[in-house]
Amino acid sequence: MKRITKTNGMYIISEVRRKAPPAPVSNRPKGVLFLLLALLGIGLFNVWLSGQCIHTGYRISSALEEKRMLQMQKDVLSAEVLTLRSPSRIDVIARTQLGMVDPLMEGVIR
Repeated sequence: MKRITKTNGMYIISEVRRKAPPAPVSNRPKGVLFLLLALLGIGLFNVWLSGQCIHTGYRISSALEEKRMLQMQKDVLSAEVLTLRSPSRIDVIARTQLGMVDPLMEGVIR
């Protein structure tokens, strides 16, 4: 830009230079960086979540196997209880090991 000034009857032409405007600062690199970090975070969370699902599946499988084993033990013990409570077995043990006999009618008090 040229400036014309009049001093002492003379015209002076001087050139005024303006500073170049600063380059526009773009938020684009910050936005791209934020987007990449967000995608990385989401990806890591997804991997962690998949691992947790697999781990939980193994724990469920283990618990079901333990339940099956305990159910089998319960069935075996229930059969053993029925065998031990059998009246014929109790009668045999009472007569042989404990020496018990049927009561005589003379010994019964009325």
